[in-house]
Amino acid sequence: MSIAFNNLWRRKLRTLLTTLGVAAGVAAVIVLSAFGEGLANGFERMSSSTAADLTVQQGDAVMTILSAVDEEVGQQIAQMSGVDDVTGTVVGIIQMEGSPYFFVAGHDPRGFTIEHFKLVAGQPLAGRRQVLLGKQSAANLKKQPGDVFRIEGVGYRVAGIYETGNNIEDSGAVLALEDAQRAYARRGQVSYLSIKLKDASRAEAIKAAIEQRWPDLSATRSGEPSRQDDVVRIYRSLGWFLGVFAILVGGLGMMNTMLMSVLERTREIGVLRAVGWRRRRVIGMVLGESLALSLIGGLLGLVFGVALVALAATVPAVQSMLDDSMRPALFAQALVVALALGALGGLYPAWRAAQLAPVEAMRSEGGASVRPGRLARFATRLPGGTVLRSLLRRPGRTLVTTAGIGIGVGFVVALLAMTAGTKQAFTSLLSAGQADLVVQQVNVSDASLSSIDERVAEQMRLLPEVAGVSKLVFGTSTAPGMAFFLVYGLDPREGYIEHYRVREGRALQQPREIMLGRFAAASLKKQVGDVMRVSGQRFTVVGIYETGQSYEDAGAVVSLKEAQRLFGKQRRVSFIGVTLREPQRADDIARALEQRFPEVIASKTANLTERMQDFASLNAMFGALTTLTLLVGGIVMMNVMVMSVFERRQEIGLLRAVGWRRMRVLRMVLAESLALSLFSALAGLAIGITLSWLFTLEPTTGAFLAFAYSPELVLQALVLALSLGALGGLYPAWRAANLPPAEALRYE
Repeated sequence: MSIAFNNLWRRKLRTLLTTLGVAAGVAAVIVLSAFGEGLANGFERMSSSTAADLTVQQGDAVMTILSAVDEEVGQQIAQMSGVDDVTGTVVGIIQMEGSPYFFVAGHDPRGFTIEHFKLVAGQPLAGRRQVLLGKQSAANLKKQPGDVFRIEGVGYRVAGIYETGNNIEDSGAVLALEDAQRAYARRGQVSYLSIKLKDASRAEAIKAAIEQRWPDLSATRSGEPSRQDDVVRIYRSLGWFLGVFAILVGGLGMMNTMLMSVLERTREIGVLRAVGWRRRRVIGMVLGESLALSLIGGLLGLVFGVALVALAATVPAVQSMLDDSMRPALFAQALVVALALGALGGLYPAWRAAQLAPVEAMRSEGGASVRPGRLARFATRLPGGTVLRSLLRRPGRTLVTTAGIGIGVGFVVALLAMTAGTKQAFTSLLSAGQADLVVQQVNVSDASLSSIDERVAEQMRLLPEVAGVSKLVFGTSTAPGMAFFLVYGLDPREGYIEHYRVREGRALQQPREIMLGRFAAASLKKQVGDVMRVSGQRFTVVGIYETGQSYEDAGAVVSLKEAQRLFGKQRRVSFIGVTLREPQRADDIARALEQRFPEVIASKTANLTERMQDFASLNAMFGALTTLTLLVGGIVMMNVMVMSVFERRQEIGLLRAVGWRRMRVLRMVLAESLALSLFSALAGLAIGITLSWLFTLEPTTGAFLAFAYSPELVLQALVLALSLGALGGLYPAWRAANLPPAEALRYE
């Protein structure tokens, strides 16, 4: 191992850059996985934090926050034999200044679940318009008992401050159940029921009795898997899914480093083979260097990752997402991935070193100079041939660099295309019926949580500027073989219904009828005339539609009233489409609507997604990923260009000796770096399109994904890649320009 470290120490700058590339990738895995783990832990603790023996929620609700259960059910369960106590809870997320995801729960002040919130200051809830704040939220918002705290424009007096040990809860608030029902328009409904039994050993029998009597509900014991676990698993895997791409780019950078190390030490390896070193010993030496690099980079990445997570935990907007997220298993997994990529990155260079013939290797001139091959000589005849010739002198290194940076660029391109496609699909949905304006509830962190009083739509319909109004209810359910089943509730008499072009059967006419999108019909194996269940309710399939948007064609349409009942939005809607008599006045009318109805936001259809928190969060995440790609890719590019300058010192010295000025040398090296990044951009676009296609093949959620490639997106990819070239080529270009000609000419 000492030989490996000595070899690495001989090229300190190259070793440092390669180590930083691996470290950045490992740090990315740590940070992204910490967020996923924190969210998963928070949701798991919330669902198992009370003293309940059983929890009852809507059976097909993907998450507890989307569940709706009638309070009457709780009253009937309380009468069942073996049940000691039943209490309901309402949960929701609102958007507040500085905190886009603020958790608010509603508990019965006399119920046993309120005991979970341990007071550290003030008094318990004792009346209406009172609120308990979590310790973290009270500190972030600078609130104390007696202060006024506003939720959805309504003022509540802070009665006390609590602590649970769960960051999501401690960064939120608790209202009395009735206040929460009013705030979330859940009159007569709760998100879930907590049940305490007289004899816990009878839990399984009572659970079976509940599910038999109410087949649309699901009862789970504490610690038992639930529908929400599917979302929890997605959160846990998301960090790894995103972070491994960063490590992959760093791993290919490591392969580049080891290839260069082997090339410049060809003569040395030949001597070792001549004095008796066997092939496996040479492989062990090169692999040892690669593993040492990855180990050092992995350990450094752990330090960076922990520091970044600690820094993020000081930001109020995200600290609730980092609940007990730094676990030893996370560190071990990140190191294993780093070492695995070190092994993969060093395998081919090690094999190549072992195959060197001793006599030919000893005659090699090493890495000091490289004779151009036929391809490189041919490139000199093309426009920009000097730059191409330099890149093609080491075609293997150029290919690996292009692939490594291309993967990073391609991944960002695929994610940006998915965001653009989702925006287009959502805009298409909201603009159905030729709506000029779309109205959504203000301060909601998720489009599915938007809830507007139906009377607002009717009042808008009466305004002289308004030609027509369409109402839409949007909700998420489940279906066999589909993790997410989107259901749209429409009034068949309004304009939105025309957007759903019926290909088989007919449109909605009667209650308990449903139209399926063509993807959904194929996945569920349903035809016109079949019967299916949604949220425990039976519907007859009367039509199969197609819109051209996978987002909609993988869902279903029911009547507005049916959707309101399914998703617990009695006399509420998710969105309102407004058709104007004078569309050119859309901006002025939108502002007037917001002033008249302060509980909503109104925007032109094409602009609404820019004001939605869902897409703001996506843009923030992808901005961070783009920065990460710039960091890792820039390090890889710098490493490659430093090696290119190093092996061409004699050539650069000769150019300087015959009169080339520093600026000309600097431009030459920068041009090579930018050309390499341009090739990487083209590769990245191809990789991004391929990834997009592969994502759509995922059986459970692939049908919901929409990708849109536009000239703006191609330009973004080019700017990203060229930024990598400029970032990575600047220092090597400066170094090349400042090489003293005499010393460079003497270099061997």
